[in-house]
Amino acid sequence: MALTCEPCDLASLRTAIAFVDFVTPGADADVAAEVSTSPAPDAQTEWRVAVTGAGRFSGRDRRLSTLTRGATPADRQKDLEHLLKLALVEYAADTSVFTQLAVTHTRAASTPASTPHDPWNFWVYRISGNMYASGQQTTSDGYYEISTSANRVTEAWKMRFSGYRGISRSSFEIDENETIKTRLLDWSGDAFVVKSLGPQWSLGFRGSASGSSFNNTNLAMRLMPGIEYDLFPYKESSKRSLTLQYNIGGAHYDFIAPTIYDKTSETTIDQSAVAALGLRQPWGQIGAGLEFGQQLSSPDRTRVTILGSFNIRILKSVTLNGEASYARIRDQFTIEKGEASDDEVLLRQRQLATGHRYFFSFGFSYSFGALKNTTVNPRFNN
Repeated sequence: MALTCEPCDLASLRTAIAFVDFVTPGADADVAAEVSTSPAPDAQTEWRVAVTGAGRFSGRDRRLSTLTRGATPADRQKDLEHLLKLALVEYAADTSVFTQLAVTHTRAASTPASTPHDPWNFWVYRISGNMYASGQQTTSDGYYEISTSANRVTEAWKMRFSGYRGISRSSFEIDENETIKTRLLDWSGDAFVVKSLGPQWSLGFRGSASGSSFNNTNLAMRLMPGIEYDLFPYKESSKRSLTLQYNIGGAHYDFIAPTIYDKTSETTIDQSAVAALGLRQPWGQIGAGLEFGQQLSSPDRTRVTILGSFNIRILKSVTLNGEASYARIRDQFTIEKGEASDDEVLLRQRQLATGHRYFFSFGFSYSFGALKNTTVNPRFNN
């Protein structure tokens, strides 16, 4: 079995489900299982298992789900082990391990357990801080950042609030009489709220405020409501999605220095349209997107972005992967007026005018050896 499961303790599953040979995702397997989770009412978590048969099991697909009230990670792991066993036993019964399988039943208690109360009401909070410093006799670099976030995800709502602050400093000693010092500042605050309108529609709202010395902005504020439609029901998003999204709103900018348009502030009306495709199957996954953005207050300011990625198994143990993006840029209106100095160009201290940006990567991986080894050895796990 090839198992895809981001939140799982794979070592524990290998030990608990001994009647299955685990192979790495993408390798040749009789069945492929994908595990996903989502919050559920009353402080519960819903585990979902999607099993897809291949080879002799082709066409035999199964979907199972269960709700868990496990109070600890160990309890939730046991619930997942139980669900996976139930999902896989049908396939194992058609193999040589049939005679080694047994069926047990645990009678439910006569008095149902009380539903635990979630004191956090599905909210997850995070705060992080990072810093680094490096240097030698004539150069030094330092970077400091702090970020916070609050997230809440239910079937009806999706909310995310975050904040960020970062400072980067560098010093370069050219000679005894000249030292170049740089300083970049960035900060941002974001709010994102989505309301489910049914199995295929949703309504969203994005708001943000930010500042960046690199982008020549003391303050940039945006408010962008939007609507999205998925040609497939959202519950199938772990397998396939084709979304169409439209956003429209306003933005206001206060600039650090006058821009190439001789402005120190500007208010715009913006719109964007996005189409995104995602496919995830036992043979791999493919994603693609197309976004068009435009300022309605200045229609000639546009940006078109195309991007795509793939991870495909072409042979038993060979996978190809790649990603690429290209942006046609015609909306750089925050650029500072005047020529950039050589120091600003070489040290990337200032945004430069450009008509496009691109990125491309491609690679492959080949796995061989004891791919079905189920031994778990936790020694020196860090």
